Parts: sequence; C-alpha cells; structure tokens
Amino acid sequence: MNGERWKFFKEYVKGCARTNLIHRFDLTTISLFFGRWIPFAFAVGITTGTVASFMDVIIVNLNKLLSQNTAVILLYPLVVSVLVGYALKIDPVIGGPGIGYAILHLKTKTYLKARTVLLKLITSTFVLSGGFIAGREGPSFFIGVAIGEWFGRAYGLGKRYKELLGLIGGGAFTGALLKAPLGSAIFAMELEEMYNLDYRPFVPMIIASIISYLTFSFFRGEHTFIKLSKVPQWDLQTIPYIVVMGLVISLIIYVYTFVFHTSVCVSKYFDTKFRPLIGTTVALPFLLLLYLITHDVDFLSAPAHMGIVSKLAQIPFPIWVDILVVIFVLIITSSTLSFGIPGGLVLPNLLIGAAVGNIFGHYFPHQIVTFTLAGMGAALAAGAKTPLAAIVMITEMTHADVVIPMTAAIITSYTTSFGFSLYLGQEIRLKPMMMRKRE
Repeated sequence: MNGERWKFFKEYVKGCARTNLIHRFDLTTISLFFGRWIPFAFAVGITTGTVASFMDVIIVNLNKLLSQNTAVILLYPLVVSVLVGYALKIDPVIGGPGIGYAILHLKTKTYLKARTVLLKLITSTFVLSGGFIAGREGPSFFIGVAIGEWFGRAYGLGKRYKELLGLIGGGAFTGALLKAPLGSAIFAMELEEMYNLDYRPFVPMIIASIISYLTFSFFRGEHTFIKLSKVPQWDLQTIPYIVVMGLVISLIIYVYTFVFHTSVCVSKYFDTKFRPLIGTTVALPFLLLLYLITHDVDFLSAPAHMGIVSKLAQIPFPIWVDILVVIFVLIITSSTLSFGIPGGLVLPNLLIGAAVGNIFGHYFPHQIVTFTLAGMGAALAAGAKTPLAAIVMITEMTHADVVIPMTAAIITSYTTSFGFSLYLGQEIRLKPMMMRKRE
C-alpha cells in the first residue's frame, strides 16, 4: 500500500511540475515580451526623452529672453494666438489640451499624421514659453501617443496593440517633461480607462518612462520640477482640516469644469482661425492684473519653470491674492485653452490647489508646505480623475514626503467630484467626430 501511494505521489508531482512548466514558461509570450516590447520601450523612451529635451531647451531659453521685458511677454501671447489660429485652420485637431482627442484617437485604427504632430509641437512650444497658464502634459501626451504608434508600426506590433503603444508613448513623453516618470505612467493609464484601470501596458510603460526621464536628465540635468526649500511638516490634528480643504477644492473644480466646457461650447460660435486670438484677448487683462497685484513675472512664466507654484507652496500670500489667483486662473485658462490654445490642464489645477492650500496655510504657518502640496494633489485628482497619479506625481515633482495628508485630501476631492472630469468632458465632445474616423 505504501508503495502504491509513493508511486501515485511521484506521478502527481511529475504531472504538476509539467503543468506548471507549460503554463509558466510560454516561450512565445516571453520571446514577444523580450524580443519586441522591451526594445520598443527603450526606443520610445530614448526618442521621447530626446524630443522632450529639445522642446524644453527652446521653452526655457525663449522664456528667459521674453522675461527680460515685461511688456514683451505680455504682448507675446497675442502674436502666438495669431500663429495658433493659422495652425488650427490647417489642422483643428492640434487645438486645446489634446488629451481628450488623443484618448479617443487611441480607440481608432488610424495613426496620427506627421504634419499634425509637427504643428502641435511647434505651437505648444511657443505657448509654453511664456504669457500663458498652460500645462505641459497635454501636448506631451498627444505627441507621445504619436511616437508610440509610429514605433509600434515599425516594430510590427500591429494595430491590435495600437492603444497600448500610444499609451506607452504618451506616458513616456509626459514623464520626461514633468520629471515624474512613475506618476506619468500611472497618469496615462488612469486617463485612458478613467474608472477602470488597465495594467497591461504597465511594465513596458514604466520602462519607457524611466528611459525617457533618464535621457531627458542626461541632456537637461537632474533637478526637481517644483523646487522646495522648506521641509513639509504635519501632524494628525491637521488631517480633518486637510479633509475640509479637499471638499473646498472639489467644489472649485466643479465650477472650473462647468466654466471650461461652457467656454468650449461658446468658442464654436467663432471662426476657427480667430478663436485663439479672441480667447487670448479676453484673458490678457486678467494676466496683467495678476502681474500688477503681485509684481511677479513668474505668473507669466509658469509653464517654463513652475516658479510661481514653488512660491505658492512655501510663501504665505495675502488671502485675497490667493482667492484672485483661483478666480483668474479659472478665467484665463477657460478663455485660452478652451478657445484652441494648445496646453495642458495639470498646471492650472496645481495653481488652484496651491492657492487654496496657501489660504489654509495662514492658519497653520508651520505646515503651509503640507497644505499646498496636498491641495495640488487634491485639485489634480478632482480635475483629471487620476488619484493614484496625483499622489505619485506630486511626490516626484517635489521630492517631498506628504503622502498621508495628501492622500486624505485626494480621497476627499476625488470621491466628492466623482463623474465630473475636465478630460471626460473633452472625450464626450469629441466622440462623434472620432467615431467617424473608425474603420
């Protein structure tokens, strides 16, 4: 009996081992991953990092030139808006943040055209150089999607993988320009799925993002995107106040989303060529007021170096100035980005969150950095519906550890603004046009 049991046990173990080997060592999948996906991720990372470096060099140096004369940097947006208007006449796809269009484009079988990407690159570079309040992530995601698609086709990965290829490229390019590789990879996945996260592209996306960031750092140097000289402090007694701040930010983002998408609808009443100029003309008086109130040219250079965000995160501004920053950022971006000026919505959300955090920081002066960083994360999570990315991105961009209080603010703002997104609104508006492009 013991012999029969031993024989059965050996056969059972042998069968289990064979089964596990068959299931765990799928040579076709392994060869596809290491033979195509890994080289693809490296190629996309190096390319996006190089292009992002080139873009950053132009943005930073052009901004330095413009910042030498305040009158020039204030008039500069009018010139750029005329240029953008002509570009929109050639290809209206390049206007606005671009993420909503890119997300829907990923679900089609078509590829972004080289002319479209080139126009987006040129106009976005001029916009981000000064005079506008616009984020880098919109253009970077759009351009990265195109690079990912093109490399995927070159590597023979086929159209069935196009959605994943574009996401990898979008996350990699954004990771370089925002200096937040891990957060940008999560940002891309959360944006694409919105409420149903897909982890399939995670590993090659992380690899591509890190390679892109390292390539960017090789050319542009390694330093934080939002520079802090103060160390954040916090204690458990302030968590309830941070939760209240999350609620306040959620309400502001509701208003922001409504105003922004209403402005998008209003812009349709004007000719495509003149929309950017009209929106910029409306926004300029508010930009001028911000400068006259604060005497700080950093408000006009925010996309280039994020200096004003760093100041809001550490220096107590008068409360009435913080309130004006929130209102003016809402008006300025709703008048420019929704009227076709290319640029992202991350920076406006960070400014709004930082300004609200600055207000709360007056009552907790030793913890102002914690409140402002938590406010930035809360605004980003509420506006873009990317809670995980918000936590990681703020941490990467500042190199500051405020994960617990920031998580409290993010959970509050995200859950109380559920279903109402700046990017989701773009998707709905663009959906009929994109569906016509399906094959």
